Amino acid sequence: MVDHQPRWSKETFLKGVKRSWMPLAWLASIALVVYVFAITPFDAVTEILAGLGGLQISLLVLINLGIITLFGLRWWWILRIQRYHLPYLTIVRYRLAAFGISYFTPGPQFGGEPLQVYYLRKNHQLPTADSLASLSLDKLLELMANFTFLVIGMLVVFAGGYLDSEENFSLLPIILTLAALPWGYLLLLYFGVKPITGLSKALTEAWSDTPGVRGATKTIAESESQVSNFCQSKTLDMVGLMLVSGLVWLALVFEYWLTLGFLGVPLGLGETLVFITAARLAFLTPLPGGLGSLEISQVLAAQALGLGTEIGASIGLLIRIRDICFGLAGFLWGGILTNRY
Repeated sequence: MVDHQPRWSKETFLKGVKRSWMPLAWLASIALVVYVFAITPFDAVTEILAGLGGLQISLLVLINLGIITLFGLRWWWILRIQRYHLPYLTIVRYRLAAFGISYFTPGPQFGGEPLQVYYLRKNHQLPTADSLASLSLDKLLELMANFTFLVIGMLVVFAGGYLDSEENFSLLPIILTLAALPWGYLLLLYFGVKPITGLSKALTEAWSDTPGVRGATKTIAESESQVSNFCQSKTLDMVGLMLVSGLVWLALVFEYWLTLGFLGVPLGLGETLVFITAARLAFLTPLPGGLGSLEISQVLAAQALGLGTEIGASIGLLIRIRDICFGLAGFLWGGILTNRY
């Protein structure tokens, strides 16, 4: 009897995509890095980086340590409002550990969040719904700030003529849409609309026989309800949390501007935003840590400003070294590699 069944199925195809995704991502990253090496005089890069003095390096390290510490403020504040008084440095440690996972895995913005929930549950016995609510609100505010900054940066890039408006204007509606999503979700929560709860309930009905689905749906509903109540009843705190997000971005812009100055390129605010906007776009790519996309983005930003490719490669290399150091610190201090949670 002849078997007329197809030799592959949708499930087989999806498994193949899943298996090949990581190798393809790394291959793409390596190809971009090789291209940067090919178009950049790295003897000039070495000369630029060698010009950094010990005092300048120490100052940049201190500023970045301050920024990393500031990253935990918003989440710590949210937890305190929930009546969970965790030590601030503990929150910073968990945040840094999550950054390490997010940084070294493909995909933008996310990756280490489950670890943060795990830490709150294991080490502090927080209910899952409360942990998820605090983290969801923190992530929502982070996305709002990141995409809002990206819109501002894109407007600066177009207004300054650093990017061909006719060829690249289609990027702006995409960025505006991305920025509108977290803001729109926040407004829905403020008015008591809970879209994720509705979606999860629909999935529960479709997968009612799957173990654990109903429990997960209940946790999601409780978490989203907490975030909605927070938005409605803690208006002043929400404003304060948004100001924290703004403070983080001011610190990031200052650090970037100062780094460029130390590299011998004293630029104004507009030109600095060109570099930062290019970097933020690079980190939206589905590559581990934006490897390759970050380096080429900084080279292209330098060329758009009439600077040499060695300037872009230098700032890209400094960012890469900084982020790898913080990612490894997250693995060690966060306990991922030491099994000390």
